[in-house]
Amino acid sequence: MNFQRTVTMGSLTLAIAISAINPVYGYKPSVTPPVNLNSQSSSFTIAQLTEANSPIYGTWKLQHSVSGIVHESILTMQGYYGSMKTQYFDPQPRKTVAVEQTMSLKSSSKGLILLGSNPVYAGTTIQHPTYSADNFLFQIRPDGTLFVFTCDYNLQCSSVDLEVIR
Repeated sequence: MNFQRTVTMGSLTLAIAISAINPVYGYKPSVTPPVNLNSQSSSFTIAQLTEANSPIYGTWKLQHSVSGIVHESILTMQGYYGSMKTQYFDPQPRKTVAVEQTMSLKSSSKGLILLGSNPVYAGTTIQHPTYSADNFLFQIRPDGTLFVFTCDYNLQCSSVDLEVIR
């Protein structure tokens, strides 16, 4: 299945050591990050998403920011699919909200892609009215470091801190 995605990114600066994503099991693409760190924003297109060749198994803690609001997530992958539970402070009801979404693993010439879908209030099947599903790009750079960032469907992008849980 092919998808056309256009993602607008802000300046991103996070590089994480490759040991943080051991569960990728040998996937080492040689890619140059599609980021212009000298500009306020840049664009690139991720075309022809395909099924990933290597499944991912494990659980990670991810942290990123949207408009200054920190989102903390627990991502659990069981092959090519998984789930992610995210907590963040919602300024409208002025309380912490938890959202769950389904994640699917894809591959592109830019790296491994995790596509989020169906964000619901955690523990329910009630669709969250404003939460935009998350999408993550994982790139292993030529120097062996891991670069992770997220852009949701509203084109809100952020670097991602990643920690292996198991």
